[in-house]
Amino acid sequence: MLFEKEIKKLGFGLMRLPQKEGVIDIEQTKEMVDRFMEAGFTYFDTAWAYPGSEDAIRQALVERYPRESYQLATKNAAWINCKTREDAIAQFEISLKQTGAGYFDNYLLHNLGENRTHFFEDFDMWSFVKEMKEQGKIRHYGFSFHSTPEELEEILTAHPDAEFVQLQINYADWENPAIQSKGVYEVARKHGKPVIVMEPLKGGLLADPPEAVADVLSVCSTIRC
Repeated sequence: MLFEKEIKKLGFGLMRLPQKEGVIDIEQTKEMVDRFMEAGFTYFDTAWAYPGSEDAIRQALVERYPRESYQLATKNAAWINCKTREDAIAQFEISLKQTGAGYFDNYLLHNLGENRTHFFEDFDMWSFVKEMKEQGKIRHYGFSFHSTPEELEEILTAHPDAEFVQLQINYADWENPAIQSKGVYEVARKHGKPVIVMEPLKGGLLADPPEAVADVLSVCSTIRC
């Protein structure tokens, strides 16, 4: 089994947290974390690239719950303002400091695809995450991905040690030529990789669909189509 502890079906994404006067509302975030944990869910997903998110999860979760009671994931965006390997590695150290978590259950090389992929190769970040796992600072490593099935095939072939892949999957994007959820999912399964789903509600858009779509979904729910 990939993960030491069973992770429930729902995770808490920390990219779009509630704000108050232009900054993250920590008290409301605490309430959301509490309700999530009370419901029996334990997986939280943040990133160095999400402004204020790692600090918010430190205050709302890490400082308030035993470390063994949850799983925390964060991400490395080596393609953002990194000119050297040291710059990319510094993101990891910043994440450790901002979250105060001590280690990460899942650490992701963030948003591979298109012109972003080569930064992780250029800075040899694959070796870095392996080293961090050996030191116990990472439990599992993988990557998030936004591009074509063909490119995902190349990455998984080059890095068979990746333990999981995070993909954008929802019913609106399943056959969307710009996202290709079906295609990338099939590639991940071909390589035997566990898939963590992101954007299941397409950033919240699918929670409030157009009236015509809502009518169809309502009918399907009624007749169980």
